[in-house]
Amino acid sequence: MECRHLLAIATAVLLLVAGARVRAGEVDAPRVLHVAGGDFPALVMVVPDEHAVHGRQAPPTCERIRARRVDELAPGWRTRVSRIELDCEDTLADDAQERLTAVTARALLQPDRVQLAGLPVAEVRLMDSQRWGDHQYVLAAPFAAAGPAIRRFVEDSCLARTLADEAPATACTMLEADDGLYLPTSDAGGIWIHVDPDDAARTLYVEAWAD
Repeated sequence: MECRHLLAIATAVLLLVAGARVRAGEVDAPRVLHVAGGDFPALVMVVPDEHAVHGRQAPPTCERIRARRVDELAPGWRTRVSRIELDCEDTLADDAQERLTAVTARALLQPDRVQLAGLPVAEVRLMDSQRWGDHQYVLAAPFAAAGPAIRRFVEDSCLARTLADEAPATACTMLEADDGLYLPTSDAGGIWIHVDPDDAARTLYVEAWAD
């Protein structure tokens, strides 16, 4: 009788330990972040101008722009970004009438931690100036496989946003371009899907605009 009692206690302890390990595994297991476009992380920050007059900040130049540390990213990105790289250039616009600060930020991601339309995202690339912006998710999949999946995702997302406005379905149909697919989203820009020119085994999801 005593033996059966001790055995029952031992079994209960083992079950508790096993359950704790499962729960710990669930907590420690990396969760996939599903991005949807328009939700790019902020990879750079502007250092306050200590010489600003009466709190008025001048447009920042490269001297005041730096890459964020990983621990300065939004909580959802801190455990998914391994490294951030930054390139910045102070230059002039093509018409030489306006000073431009062109920033290119690149975040390398932890493997299998971020997905777009069920496909793995390997990098985030953000290119910005006062006159244009080009934000990219770099997918670790060739265009032949990734293009149709992302196209469905983009068109379905567009339809979901426009149904309430009774917009025509054709407004959400991506157009075929020489190097991929394109969906205009405004007079100034749109969404592109095409092969990464730096790596034919990768695909770019791009949101871009320009004056």
